[in-house]
Amino acid sequence: MGFDVTPSKQKTSKRDDFQGIRGLAILSVLGFHFYPVQFPNGYLGVDQFFVLSGFLMCMMLTKSEQLPIFPFFIQFYTRRFKRILPLYFLIILFTVFALYTVFPTSAIFQNQMSAGKALIFTSNRPHTEDEDYFEKV
Repeated sequence: MGFDVTPSKQKTSKRDDFQGIRGLAILSVLGFHFYPVQFPNGYLGVDQFFVLSGFLMCMMLTKSEQLPIFPFFIQFYTRRFKRILPLYFLIILFTVFALYTVFPTSAIFQNQMSAGKALIFTSNRPHTEDEDYFEKV
């Protein structure tokens, strides 16, 4: 009674319209960071990425209607974790290495704490405890 949730081996081509939306989102975020006066709403590019990701995930769900939903999500997130986490931890390792070899000793304590929080995925926790997200709206 096992379900085969392996992705099909057929070649899927990238859609140019989605690539264009991704490109515009990247440009708007970069514009916001480098030229905030000229691109005051560039941060909305992040929202474009979220909407596009949700849309693509729904497309994947509709293509796999014959599969039970729970194995699909397990497979989906397993693939994401295998792709993202190794690079995430590698970047933290290189950052800590650079902290001890390149940066001045005065920066070690603060950045060492940041690396520890990043390792256990709690980097943003102090910000959420001290402020009301909707207060600024």
